[in-house]
Amino acid sequence: MQNKNILITGANKGIGRELSFGMSAKGANIILLGRDSKSLNETYDHIKKNYNTKPLIIECDLEVLNQNQATEINNEIIRHYENLDGLINNASILGKMSMLSEYDHETWSKVININLTASFLLSKSLIPALSGSASPRIIFTSSGVANKGRAFWGAYAVSKAATKSMAEIFRDELESTSSLKIFNFDPGATRTSMRAFAYPAEDPSLLKGPQELQKCYEWFFSKESEITNDHYFTFDSFKEL
Repeated sequence: MQNKNILITGANKGIGRELSFGMSAKGANIILLGRDSKSLNETYDHIKKNYNTKPLIIECDLEVLNQNQATEINNEIIRHYENLDGLINNASILGKMSMLSEYDHETWSKVININLTASFLLSKSLIPALSGSASPRIIFTSSGVANKGRAFWGAYAVSKAATKSMAEIFRDELESTSSLKIFNFDPGATRTSMRAFAYPAEDPSLLKGPQELQKCYEWFFSKESEITNDHYFTFDSFKEL
C-alpha cells in the first residue's frame, strides 16, 4: 500500500472511513470523497495527525454527479498526484425497505444515482488517471441481493445487481487491453448504520466491525491479485486465500 494513491467514495463514515484510516496506516495516500464537509475534515485531520501520508478531500454529492464533474475529479487527481492506483466505489445508500409497487420515484432515483450511476461515471472518467499506475484497480461494492432479488429491498437490490453486471462489462472490455484489474466485493454483514437500518432487531455486537475488511481490500492491491481469474469475492472468500 506504500505510496499508492487511492480514491474511496463515502470515505467519511462507516466502511469507507475505516478503510481510509487502515490504508493510511500502511502508507497509502487517500482521496477522501464524500458530501459532508464536517466529517470529511475530521477524517482528513485524523489522517494528517497520525500518518505520514498525503490525503486529499474531494467534496462531492454523488446523487447529482455529472460527466463534467467526474472529469474534473480525474484532472484534479492528476494535478495533485500524477496518477491514481485505485478506485474503491464504496458509497451506497439503502433508500427504504418497501414493496416495489409502493416505491416512490424520488427515492428510486436517488438510490440509483448514488449506488450505480455515480460509480459508472467515476469508473469511466478516472481511467486516464488510473492508466498512469503500474497496477491499477477498480473495486465495486456488492451485496448478497446482487445475486438474487429479495422482497422489499427495492432500488438498492436493483442497483447492486446492475453494478455487478457493470463491473463484469468493464472487466471484459478493459482487462485484456490494459493492466487494470476490476473486482466486485461483497463485504457481508458488517456493523454499519446501513445494516442497523435494514435489520433494526439485530444485535450489532454479533457482527464484524468495518476494520475487519481491511485485509480483503489490501489483497485486491497485492501482487497475488494480479494472477487471479476471479472477479467476484465475498468476505468468506478470504478464508481460503
